[in-house]
Parts: sequence; structure tokens; C-alpha cells
Amino acid sequence: MKKIIFTALLATAGLVAQAQKNTLLVYGDLGITSGKSAADVKTTSFKLTPGVGYQFNDNWTAGVNLRTESWKQGSPSVKSSTFGAGPFIRYAYPLSDIFAVYGQFNASMVSGKTAGIKSNGFQGELFPAIGVNLKNGFALNFNFGSLALSTSKVKGASSGSSDFGLHFGSGAGFGISKNFGL
Repeated sequence: MKKIIFTALLATAGLVAQAQKNTLLVYGDLGITSGKSAADVKTTSFKLTPGVGYQFNDNWTAGVNLRTESWKQGSPSVKSSTFGAGPFIRYAYPLSDIFAVYGQFNASMVSGKTAGIKSNGFQGELFPAIGVNLKNGFALNFNFGSLALSTSKVKGASSGSSDFGLHFGSGAGFGISKNFGL
């Protein structure tokens, strides 16, 4: 199923790329989290998600993004990291010259490692966001919540795991983007 979704998304991005005007969007999101549970278990994480896409018109953008995340939890600390890459598609609706709302879907093939155990999988995430245009093509981006699906399988295991999450109201993100005319 995930291969079908991934292939369909790439095919759609390829078809749309031939039909519209050209602008290049470069963006990056950064996330840093630190917390402590009631049982005194400390968790720290770092996430970086850069991307580049072709903006067909005022509404549609498609491209590729990378995702790297690392975190450690507990004492002695257990370290984990993931790396992913895949396509994204974004639909933006300008509210004015300054504000726009958009929804973005990211699909990534991921590879991870937790305490020396390697795994591979798929992540799909849909999230709403607000863009605030600054000067010279720069914009600040604020996303809030998401709808996410992830699957993973430990190398050598016969079966894997999957997670589904609806995270509205429980998280927010911040990023910056730049549009370049081609």
C-alpha cells in the first residue's frame, strides 16, 4: 500500500510539473524538545526538515524534503536517530499579500537506529500551517498539529509495526522559507 501511495504521489508531481509557471521554494523547519516525565525520565530531541519544491502557481507546490531527527531518553540514556527522504505536495491559499494558509503532505522513506538496532519504514504526514510573507520572498511558517501514519520494520524481523496519530492542539512548529524566481 505504501509503495502505491508513494508512486502515485511521484507521478502526480511529475504530471503537474509540466503544466504550470515556475518558482522555486526552499524551506526548512527546526524543532528542539526537552521534557521530563513524572517518573523523572528526561527526553531531549532535535529535528531538522529542509525541502525544495517547484511552485507551479499561487496554490500548488511539489518537491522533495529530507528529515533528520535524533533524541535521547532516560538515564542511562538510550539514543535514537532517523533519516528520511521523500516527496511533498503543498496547497496554499493566499489570504492577503502578507498571510496565506496551507496544507502540506510529506511522504518519506525512513531509516532509523535505536540502541544499535536498525529499522526501515515509511512516514506520511499531513499538516495545516500559516505563512507570513516578509520581504524579498522570505516567509515565516507556523504549523500546528498533524495527521500522521508511520510504519517500521526492524532489519531481520518477520513483522513490523505501524502507528497512526492525530495531533491537533498538541504541538506546533516553526520554519522559514524563500521563493526564488526561475
